Amino acid sequence: MKSIKLKIPRIRLGNSYQILLAPVLLLIVSLIAVSVPQTKQVLSVSHDYPPVICPGALSGGTQTISLPTKNLQIRGVGSKSLKLSTTPLTQLGSNSNPTYISGNSGSEIAFNTIGGSISAAAVCSVGGPSEWFIGGSAGVTSAGVLNIVNSGLSESSVMIYPYTSKVALAPIPVKIKANSDSKISLSSIAPGESSVALNVVTQSGRVTNFLLDHQKQGLRELGASFVNPVFSPTKKVFIGGLFNATGKNASTSHLMRFLVPGSINANISMTVYSGDGSFTPVGFDQLSITHQKVIDIALPTFNASSPLGIEINSDQPLFASVLTNPQARGGSDYAWATQLSPISKFALNLAGNSASFVFMGQQVSLGLSWQGANGKTQRASLDSPDVVVWKPTETIRGLTITPRVKTPIYGGAVLTNPGGTSLNYLPLLANQVLAGASLPTLDIRTLTHD
Repeated sequence: MKSIKLKIPRIRLGNSYQILLAPVLLLIVSLIAVSVPQTKQVLSVSHDYPPVICPGALSGGTQTISLPTKNLQIRGVGSKSLKLSTTPLTQLGSNSNPTYISGNSGSEIAFNTIGGSISAAAVCSVGGPSEWFIGGSAGVTSAGVLNIVNSGLSESSVMIYPYTSKVALAPIPVKIKANSDSKISLSSIAPGESSVALNVVTQSGRVTNFLLDHQKQGLRELGASFVNPVFSPTKKVFIGGLFNATGKNASTSHLMRFLVPGSINANISMTVYSGDGSFTPVGFDQLSITHQKVIDIALPTFNASSPLGIEINSDQPLFASVLTNPQARGGSDYAWATQLSPISKFALNLAGNSASFVFMGQQVSLGLSWQGANGKTQRASLDSPDVVVWKPTETIRGLTITPRVKTPIYGGAVLTNPGGTSLNYLPLLANQVLAGASLPTLDIRTLTHD
Protein backbone atom coordinates (compact mmCIF):
# COMPACT_ATOMS: atom_id res chain seq x y z
CA MET A 1 0.00 0.00 0.00
CA LYS A 2 1.35 3.38 -0.95
CA SER A 3 1.73 5.94 1.75
CA ILE A 4 0.12 9.30 1.22
CA LYS A 5 2.03 12.39 2.03
CA LEU A 6 0.36 15.71 2.70
CA LYS A 7 2.11 18.86 1.76
CA ILE A 8 1.70 21.38 4.49
CA PRO A 9 2.14 24.98 3.43
CA ARG A 10 4.87 26.82 5.23
CA ILE A 11 5.16 30.53 5.62
CA ARG A 12 8.59 32.04 5.97
CA LEU A 13 8.97 34.58 8.71
CA GLY A 14 12.51 35.78 8.92
CA ASN A 15 14.85 32.79 9.09
CA SER A 16 12.32 30.32 10.70
CA TYR A 17 9.34 28.38 9.42
CA GLN A 18 6.16 27.68 11.39
CA ILE A 19 3.31 25.41 10.52
CA LEU A 20 0.22 27.66 10.53
CA LEU A 21 -2.51 25.52 9.00
CA ALA A 22 -4.36 24.65 12.24
CA PRO A 23 -4.44 28.19 13.67
CA VAL A 24 -5.50 29.60 10.30
CA LEU A 25 -8.38 27.14 10.03
CA LEU A 26 -9.50 27.93 13.59
CA LEU A 27 -9.45 31.65 12.82
CA ILE A 28 -11.51 31.18 9.65
CA VAL A 29 -14.15 29.12 11.48
CA SER A 30 -14.39 31.75 14.25
CA LEU A 31 -14.87 34.55 11.73
CA ILE A 32 -17.66 32.63 9.99
CA ALA A 33 -19.42 31.94 13.29
CA VAL A 34 -19.33 35.61 14.24
CA SER A 35 -20.36 37.00 10.87
CA VAL A 36 -23.37 34.71 10.21
CA PRO A 37 -26.52 35.76 12.15
CA GLN A 38 -27.73 33.16 14.64
CA THR A 39 -31.37 32.40 15.39
CA LYS A 40 -32.51 32.09 18.97
CA GLN A 41 -35.15 29.60 20.06
CA VAL A 42 -37.60 31.12 22.52
CA LEU A 43 -40.86 29.90 23.99
CA SER A 44 -44.21 31.44 23.24
CA VAL A 45 -47.50 30.37 24.81
CA SER A 46 -50.44 29.52 22.59
CA HIS A 47 -53.89 29.83 24.20
CA ASP A 48 -57.01 28.09 22.99
CA TYR A 49 -60.35 26.85 24.27
CA PRO A 50 -60.62 23.06 24.59
CA PRO A 51 -63.70 21.25 23.25
CA VAL A 52 -66.56 20.37 25.59
CA ILE A 53 -68.93 17.43 25.82
CA CYS A 54 -72.70 17.55 26.34
CA PRO A 55 -74.55 14.45 27.60
CA GLY A 56 -76.98 12.60 25.38
CA ALA A 57 -80.64 12.05 26.20
CA LEU A 58 -80.71 10.04 29.44
CA SER A 59 -83.25 7.94 31.31
CA GLY A 60 -85.73 7.81 28.44
CA GLY A 61 -85.88 11.56 27.94
CA THR A 62 -85.40 13.90 25.02
CA GLN A 63 -82.74 16.53 24.79
CA THR A 64 -81.96 19.97 23.42
CA ILE A 65 -78.62 21.80 23.62
CA SER A 66 -78.50 25.56 23.91
CA LEU A 67 -75.41 27.11 22.29
CA PRO A 68 -74.02 30.56 23.19
CA THR A 69 -73.40 31.48 19.54
CA LYS A 70 -73.89 30.25 15.98
CA ASN A 71 -71.43 28.50 13.66
CA LEU A 72 -69.85 26.22 16.24
CA GLN A 73 -68.38 22.93 15.06
CA ILE A 74 -69.95 19.75 16.43
CA ARG A 75 -70.01 15.99 16.04
CA GLY A 76 -71.75 13.12 17.78
CA VAL A 77 -69.77 10.91 20.16
CA GLY A 78 -70.37 7.35 19.03
CA SER A 79 -70.87 8.16 15.35
CA LYS A 80 -68.63 6.51 12.77
CA SER A 81 -67.42 9.81 11.38
CA LEU A 82 -65.08 12.02 13.40
CA LYS A 83 -65.55 14.95 11.03
CA LEU A 84 -66.81 18.18 12.57
CA SER A 85 -69.74 19.98 10.96
CA THR A 86 -70.61 23.65 11.41
CA THR A 87 -74.08 24.37 12.77
CA PRO A 88 -75.86 27.64 11.91
CA LEU A 89 -78.20 27.14 14.90
CA THR A 90 -78.12 28.06 18.58
CA GLN A 91 -80.48 25.20 19.49
CA LEU A 92 -79.66 21.57 18.72
CA GLY A 93 -82.43 19.00 18.66
CA SER A 94 -82.68 15.70 20.51
CA ASN A 95 -79.73 13.33 20.25
CA SER A 96 -79.41 10.05 22.11
CA ASN A 97 -75.61 10.26 21.90
CA PRO A 98 -73.35 12.79 23.64
CA THR A 99 -72.26 15.79 21.57
CA TYR A 100 -68.71 17.04 21.01
CA ILE A 101 -68.52 20.84 20.58
CA SER A 102 -65.42 22.73 19.46
CA GLY A 103 -63.76 25.21 21.80
CA ASN A 104 -65.21 28.66 22.40
CA SER A 105 -65.50 31.16 25.23
CA GLY A 106 -69.19 30.54 25.89
CA SER A 107 -71.13 28.04 27.97
CA GLU A 108 -73.34 25.31 26.48
CA ILE A 109 -76.36 23.95 28.35
CA ALA A 110 -78.05 20.58 27.81
CA PHE A 111 -81.75 20.29 28.73
CA ASN A 112 -83.00 16.74 29.32
CA THR A 113 -86.82 16.55 29.30
CA ILE A 114 -88.50 13.53 30.91
CA GLY A 115 -92.20 12.74 30.81
CA GLY A 116 -92.95 15.86 28.79
CA SER A 117 -92.76 18.29 31.71
CA ILE A 118 -89.77 17.51 33.94
CA SER A 119 -86.57 19.17 32.79
CA ALA A 120 -83.00 18.63 34.01
CA ALA A 121 -80.27 21.08 32.93
CA ALA A 122 -76.55 20.31 32.78
CA VAL A 123 -73.64 22.57 31.98
CA CYS A 124 -71.64 20.91 29.20
CA SER A 125 -68.11 20.24 30.42
CA VAL A 126 -64.49 19.74 29.47
CA GLY A 127 -64.21 17.09 32.16
CA GLY A 128 -61.30 16.51 34.51
CA PRO A 129 -59.07 13.82 35.99
CA SER A 130 -61.19 13.66 39.17
CA GLU A 131 -64.86 14.70 39.29
CA TRP A 132 -67.03 14.63 42.43
CA PHE A 133 -70.82 14.33 42.37
CA ILE A 134 -72.40 15.27 45.71
CA GLY A 135 -76.02 14.33 45.14
CA GLY A 136 -78.37 11.65 43.90
CA SER A 137 -80.04 8.57 45.29
CA ALA A 138 -79.77 4.85 44.59
CA GLY A 139 -82.87 3.91 46.61
CA VAL A 140 -85.89 1.88 45.50
CA THR A 141 -87.34 4.72 43.41
CA SER A 142 -84.06 5.56 41.71
CA ALA A 143 -83.85 5.63 37.92
CA GLY A 144 -80.71 7.76 38.01
CA VAL A 145 -77.72 7.18 35.77
CA LEU A 146 -74.01 8.01 35.62
CA ASN A 147 -73.02 8.83 32.03
CA ILE A 148 -69.29 8.32 31.34
CA VAL A 149 -68.26 9.78 27.96
CA ASN A 150 -64.98 8.91 26.26
CA SER A 151 -64.54 11.42 23.43
CA GLY A 152 -60.96 10.31 22.70
CA LEU A 153 -59.64 7.91 20.10
CA SER A 154 -58.33 5.27 22.51
CA GLU A 155 -59.89 3.14 25.24
CA SER A 156 -60.35 4.87 28.59
CA SER A 157 -60.04 3.47 32.08
CA VAL A 158 -62.11 4.95 34.93
CA MET A 159 -62.44 4.16 38.64
CA ILE A 160 -65.66 5.00 40.53
CA TYR A 161 -65.38 5.60 44.29
CA PRO A 162 -68.88 5.52 45.91
CA TYR A 163 -69.66 7.06 49.31
CA THR A 164 -72.83 6.41 51.34
CA SER A 165 -74.25 7.51 54.69
CA LYS A 166 -72.66 4.45 56.29
CA VAL A 167 -69.28 3.86 54.68
CA ALA A 168 -67.18 4.34 51.57
CA LEU A 169 -67.82 1.41 49.22
CA ALA A 170 -65.26 -0.57 47.24
CA PRO A 171 -64.11 1.17 44.03
CA ILE A 172 -65.61 0.06 40.73
CA PRO A 173 -63.36 -0.14 37.62
CA VAL A 174 -64.91 0.72 34.25
CA LYS A 175 -63.47 0.66 30.73
CA ILE A 176 -65.02 2.70 27.91
CA LYS A 177 -64.26 2.10 24.25
CA ALA A 178 -62.90 4.91 22.12
CA ASN A 179 -65.42 7.50 20.91
CA SER A 180 -68.28 6.04 22.95
CA ASP A 181 -70.07 6.35 26.28
CA SER A 182 -71.29 4.13 29.08
CA LYS A 183 -74.51 4.56 31.09
CA ILE A 184 -74.41 3.02 34.58
CA SER A 185 -77.47 3.02 36.84
CA LEU A 186 -76.97 4.48 40.30
CA SER A 187 -78.83 1.54 41.82
CA SER A 188 -76.08 -0.79 40.55
CA ILE A 189 -73.31 1.39 42.02
CA ALA A 190 -74.75 1.70 45.55
CA PRO A 191 -77.85 -0.57 45.74
CA GLY A 192 -80.54 0.63 48.13
CA GLU A 193 -78.62 3.69 49.36
CA SER A 194 -80.73 6.84 49.46
CA SER A 195 -77.77 9.18 50.11
CA VAL A 196 -74.80 8.81 47.79
CA ALA A 197 -71.81 10.74 46.50
CA LEU A 198 -69.41 9.64 43.76
CA ASN A 199 -65.80 10.37 42.91
CA VAL A 200 -65.07 9.42 39.30
CA VAL A 201 -61.31 9.27 38.59
CA THR A 202 -59.97 9.02 35.04
CA GLN A 203 -56.92 6.76 34.86
CA SER A 204 -56.43 7.03 31.10
CA GLY A 205 -58.10 8.72 28.14
CA ARG A 206 -60.22 11.84 27.65
CA VAL A 207 -63.31 11.39 29.82
CA THR A 208 -66.24 13.63 30.80
CA ASN A 209 -68.88 12.52 33.32
CA PHE A 210 -72.51 13.46 33.98
CA LEU A 211 -74.85 12.33 36.75
CA LEU A 212 -78.63 12.48 36.32
CA ASP A 213 -80.63 11.90 39.50
CA HIS A 214 -84.06 10.62 38.42
CA GLN A 215 -86.75 9.35 40.78
CA LYS A 216 -89.70 7.32 39.52
CA GLN A 217 -92.40 5.22 41.22
CA GLY A 218 -94.10 2.94 38.72
CA LEU A 219 -95.40 5.21 35.98
CA ARG A 220 -95.34 8.25 38.23
CA GLU A 221 -92.49 10.71 37.75
CA LEU A 222 -91.07 12.08 41.01
CA GLY A 223 -88.56 14.47 39.49
CA ALA A 224 -85.14 14.69 37.89
CA SER A 225 -82.04 16.86 38.18
CA PHE A 226 -78.46 16.80 36.96
CA VAL A 227 -75.86 16.92 39.72
CA ASN A 228 -73.14 19.18 38.34
CA PRO A 229 -69.57 18.03 39.07
CA VAL A 230 -67.09 19.62 41.48
CA PHE A 231 -63.34 19.12 41.10
CA SER A 232 -61.89 19.66 44.59
CA PRO A 233 -63.01 20.23 48.20
CA THR A 234 -62.62 23.68 49.75
CA LYS A 235 -62.85 25.29 53.19
CA LYS A 236 -65.17 28.02 51.88
CA VAL A 237 -68.20 26.94 49.84
CA PHE A 238 -70.75 29.10 48.00
CA ILE A 239 -74.08 27.70 46.75
CA GLY A 240 -76.78 29.75 45.00
CA GLY A 241 -79.32 30.72 43.88
CA LEU A 242 -81.88 28.54 45.57
CA PHE A 243 -85.57 28.69 44.82
CA ASN A 244 -87.74 29.72 47.75
CA ALA A 245 -91.51 29.68 47.32
CA THR A 246 -93.48 32.70 48.50
CA GLY A 247 -97.15 33.15 49.16
CA LYS A 248 -99.79 32.02 51.66
CA ASN A 249 -99.72 28.29 50.88
CA ALA A 250 -96.19 28.13 49.51
CA SER A 251 -93.75 25.65 50.98
CA THR A 252 -90.18 24.75 50.02
CA SER A 253 -87.89 22.22 51.68
CA HIS A 254 -84.09 22.30 51.43
CA LEU A 255 -81.79 19.40 52.30
CA MET A 256 -78.06 19.98 52.78
CA ARG A 257 -75.66 17.20 51.78
CA PHE A 258 -72.05 17.16 53.03
CA LEU A 259 -69.00 15.01 52.38
CA VAL A 260 -65.65 15.50 54.13
CA PRO A 261 -63.19 13.39 52.07
CA GLY A 262 -60.30 13.72 54.54
CA SER A 263 -59.63 11.81 57.75
CA ILE A 264 -60.74 14.52 60.23
CA ASN A 265 -64.28 15.70 61.05
CA ALA A 266 -65.13 19.22 59.92
CA ASN A 267 -66.57 22.05 62.00
CA ILE A 268 -68.68 24.41 59.89
CA SER A 269 -70.72 27.58 60.11
CA MET A 270 -73.25 28.75 57.54
CA THR A 271 -74.72 32.06 56.39
CA VAL A 272 -77.85 32.37 54.25
CA TYR A 273 -78.22 35.38 51.92
CA SER A 274 -81.40 36.74 50.35
CA GLY A 275 -82.77 40.02 49.09
CA ASP A 276 -84.08 40.61 52.64
CA GLY A 277 -80.64 40.32 54.29
CA SER A 278 -78.39 37.61 55.72
CA PHE A 279 -78.72 35.29 58.74
CA THR A 280 -77.43 32.03 60.23
CA PRO A 281 -80.02 29.25 60.65
CA VAL A 282 -80.43 27.85 64.16
CA GLY A 283 -77.91 25.07 64.78
CA PHE A 284 -75.64 26.02 61.88
CA ASP A 285 -73.32 28.43 63.70
CA GLN A 286 -71.09 25.55 64.90
CA LEU A 287 -71.90 22.17 63.32
CA SER A 288 -69.70 19.05 63.24
CA ILE A 289 -69.67 16.96 60.03
CA THR A 290 -68.39 13.37 60.21
CA HIS A 291 -65.65 12.58 57.69
CA GLN A 292 -65.86 10.11 54.76
CA LYS A 293 -69.61 9.65 55.10
CA VAL A 294 -72.50 11.31 53.26
CA ILE A 295 -74.30 13.52 55.77
CA ASP A 296 -77.82 14.89 55.05
CA ILE A 297 -79.24 17.69 57.21
CA ALA A 298 -82.60 19.38 56.63
CA LEU A 299 -82.63 23.17 56.64
CA PRO A 300 -85.38 25.10 58.41
CA THR A 301 -88.09 26.83 56.38
CA PHE A 302 -87.05 30.29 55.23
CA ASN A 303 -89.43 33.24 55.01
CA ALA A 304 -87.58 35.05 52.24
CA SER A 305 -89.03 36.94 49.30
CA SER A 306 -86.23 36.09 46.87
CA PRO A 307 -83.92 33.25 45.83
CA LEU A 308 -81.26 32.31 48.36
CA GLY A 309 -77.50 32.00 48.49
CA ILE A 310 -75.45 30.03 51.02
CA GLU A 311 -71.91 30.53 52.30
CA ILE A 312 -70.26 27.73 54.31
CA ASN A 313 -67.00 28.14 56.24
CA SER A 314 -65.19 25.03 57.44
CA ASP A 315 -61.93 24.15 59.20
CA GLN A 316 -61.52 21.14 56.85
CA PRO A 317 -61.91 20.91 53.06
CA LEU A 318 -65.35 19.57 52.20
CA PHE A 319 -68.04 19.26 49.56
CA ALA A 320 -71.62 20.53 49.97
CA SER A 321 -74.81 20.61 47.92
CA VAL A 322 -78.50 21.42 48.39
CA LEU A 323 -81.58 19.49 47.28
CA THR A 324 -84.67 21.68 46.86
CA ASN A 325 -88.19 20.25 46.76
CA PRO A 326 -90.72 22.98 45.88
CA GLN A 327 -93.86 21.33 47.21
CA ALA A 328 -96.26 24.06 46.07
CA ARG A 329 -95.31 24.34 42.39
CA GLY A 330 -98.05 22.07 41.05
CA GLY A 331 -95.62 19.54 39.57
CA SER A 332 -93.26 16.76 40.56
CA ASP A 333 -89.74 18.08 40.24
CA TYR A 334 -86.72 18.95 42.35
CA ALA A 335 -83.25 20.38 41.82
CA TRP A 336 -79.70 19.82 43.07
CA ALA A 337 -77.46 22.86 43.61
CA THR A 338 -73.72 22.22 43.92
CA GLN A 339 -70.88 24.43 45.09
CA LEU A 340 -69.84 27.23 42.76
CA SER A 341 -66.55 28.25 41.18
CA PRO A 342 -65.54 31.91 40.62
CA ILE A 343 -67.01 33.31 37.44
CA SER A 344 -65.16 34.97 34.59
CA LYS A 345 -66.47 36.72 31.50
CA PHE A 346 -68.62 34.35 29.47
CA ALA A 347 -71.85 34.06 27.49
CA LEU A 348 -74.71 31.58 27.67
CA ASN A 349 -78.11 31.03 26.07
CA LEU A 350 -81.00 30.40 28.47
CA ALA A 351 -83.32 29.37 25.62
CA GLY A 352 -86.22 31.51 26.82
CA ASN A 353 -86.42 30.04 30.33
CA SER A 354 -87.51 32.30 33.17
CA ALA A 355 -84.53 32.95 35.41
CA SER A 356 -83.47 34.54 38.68
CA PHE A 357 -79.84 35.10 39.67
CA VAL A 358 -77.87 35.29 42.91
CA PHE A 359 -74.30 36.66 42.97
CA MET A 360 -72.09 36.54 46.09
CA GLY A 361 -68.58 37.58 47.09
CA GLN A 362 -66.50 40.02 49.11
CA GLN A 363 -67.47 42.61 46.53
CA VAL A 364 -69.96 42.10 43.71
CA SER A 365 -69.55 44.26 40.63
CA LEU A 366 -70.82 42.93 37.31
CA GLY A 367 -71.79 44.14 33.87
CA LEU A 368 -74.65 42.29 32.15
CA SER A 369 -75.90 42.41 28.58
CA TRP A 370 -78.69 40.24 27.16
CA GLN A 371 -81.24 39.76 24.43
CA GLY A 372 -84.86 39.92 25.44
CA ALA A 373 -87.86 38.24 23.82
CA ASN A 374 -88.03 41.06 21.26
CA GLY A 375 -84.42 40.48 20.21
CA LYS A 376 -83.19 43.85 21.48
CA THR A 377 -79.98 44.06 23.49
CA GLN A 378 -80.25 45.45 27.01
CA ARG A 379 -77.64 46.18 29.68
CA ALA A 380 -77.44 46.45 33.45
CA SER A 381 -74.82 46.95 36.16
CA LEU A 382 -74.93 45.08 39.48
CA ASP A 383 -72.97 46.36 42.48
CA SER A 384 -73.07 45.31 46.15
CA PRO A 385 -70.65 44.74 49.04
CA ASP A 386 -71.68 41.07 49.41
CA VAL A 387 -74.77 39.77 47.53
CA VAL A 388 -77.02 40.74 44.60
CA VAL A 389 -80.33 39.11 43.66
CA TRP A 390 -81.34 39.92 40.06
CA LYS A 391 -84.68 39.03 38.49
CA PRO A 392 -85.13 40.06 34.83
CA THR A 393 -88.56 41.42 34.01
CA GLU A 394 -88.78 39.23 30.90
CA THR A 395 -87.50 35.92 29.60
CA ILE A 396 -84.01 36.24 28.15
CA ARG A 397 -81.93 34.28 25.68
CA GLY A 398 -78.34 35.35 25.11
CA LEU A 399 -76.67 36.64 28.31
CA THR A 400 -73.09 37.89 28.77
CA ILE A 401 -71.68 38.32 32.28
CA THR A 402 -68.55 40.42 32.86
CA PRO A 403 -66.94 40.69 36.33
CA ARG A 404 -65.50 44.14 37.10
CA VAL A 405 -63.41 43.31 40.18
CA LYS A 406 -60.49 40.93 40.74
CA THR A 407 -61.88 39.36 43.91
CA PRO A 408 -63.87 36.13 43.31
CA ILE A 409 -67.59 36.39 42.51
CA TYR A 410 -69.84 33.31 42.70
CA GLY A 411 -73.12 33.09 40.81
CA GLY A 412 -76.03 30.70 40.44
CA ALA A 413 -79.30 30.81 38.48
CA VAL A 414 -82.77 29.43 39.12
CA LEU A 415 -84.45 28.33 35.88
CA THR A 416 -88.09 27.45 35.34
CA ASN A 417 -89.69 26.40 32.07
CA PRO A 418 -92.49 28.46 30.44
CA GLY A 419 -95.15 26.27 32.09
CA GLY A 420 -93.56 26.62 35.52
CA THR A 421 -93.66 22.86 36.16
CA SER A 422 -89.91 22.20 36.19
CA LEU A 423 -87.07 23.58 38.30
CA ASN A 424 -83.36 23.75 37.48
CA TYR A 425 -80.30 25.14 39.18
CA LEU A 426 -77.49 26.34 36.96
CA PRO A 427 -73.98 27.23 38.14
CA LEU A 428 -72.79 30.36 36.36
CA LEU A 429 -69.31 29.69 35.08
CA ALA A 430 -67.36 29.55 31.87
CA ASN A 431 -67.27 25.82 31.22
CA GLN A 432 -64.35 26.31 28.83
CA VAL A 433 -61.16 27.77 30.25
CA LEU A 434 -58.24 28.92 28.15
CA ALA A 435 -55.59 26.23 27.97
CA GLY A 436 -51.99 27.30 27.42
CA ALA A 437 -49.32 25.36 25.54
CA SER A 438 -45.65 26.28 25.16
CA LEU A 439 -44.54 26.43 21.54
CA PRO A 440 -40.95 26.95 20.25
CA THR A 441 -40.57 29.92 17.89
CA LEU A 442 -37.67 31.52 16.06
CA ASP A 443 -36.73 35.05 17.09
CA ILE A 444 -36.25 36.80 13.74
CA ARG A 445 -34.96 39.94 15.47
CA THR A 446 -31.50 38.36 15.66
CA LEU A 447 -31.26 38.57 11.87
CA THR A 448 -31.11 42.36 12.12
CA HIS A 449 -28.18 42.32 14.58
CA ASP A 450 -30.07 44.21 17.32
